[in-house]
Amino acid sequence: MTGYEETLLTRAEVLEDGGDLVQAITAILAGAQSAGVDRAAVISLAAAARALDPGAATAYEPGGKHDRLPGGGYRSDGEFLEAAADAEGDVLERLRDVDKLQERLAAAMDDAQAALGAAYAMAVRDPCTGCHGAKEAAIAEALRRIGLCEAAAEILDPLAQRLGQALGRLRQLPEDLGEVYELVYEFIRKGGKLPVFARWIEGQGTRA
Repeated sequence: MTGYEETLLTRAEVLEDGGDLVQAITAILAGAQSAGVDRAAVISLAAAARALDPGAATAYEPGGKHDRLPGGGYRSDGEFLEAAADAEGDVLERLRDVDKLQERLAAAMDDAQAALGAAYAMAVRDPCTGCHGAKEAAIAEALRRIGLCEAAAEILDPLAQRLGQALGRLRQLPEDLGEVYELVYEFIRKGGKLPVFARWIEGQGTRA
């Protein structure tokens, strides 16, 4: 087991770095802003970014129709939701990696605690022939391993919680979008046509 717990801790530290996930989500938020998506439709998206990083930049100001320039932002609601689904998949994959590492960590902790029990049970003799030192070394090594496992758990447990919260928020996004634009979607289903600055809903316009 020499070095195994260090490997688990290092892996936990790598997984903890969620900068790529936050960057992807804030990029989607920026695209939605450029497209003029209603603020109420992206509340969950912003919350997902903050769940991963409370300091994430989630300021949102979609502006009015005159701010929506040709080629800016998402061209359709479908394109927007596809990007959000990709981000959701990335968060889910990270959460699965964390879950797997937690399983390995639990097994490593069990092994380390068993090693500690065995170390405490080691027999010593008097006069000592090196047995006392060997016992102390075995105890110290087991405690070191336990400490590494605990350090990794202190990273993984809150990380799993943050990822779970972000995942829940991302999964809420389609419902939020549907509620905010419910009347718009109903209008389109009945054959209505939106003005050019709102075409991103249909994916047909020159402006977003």
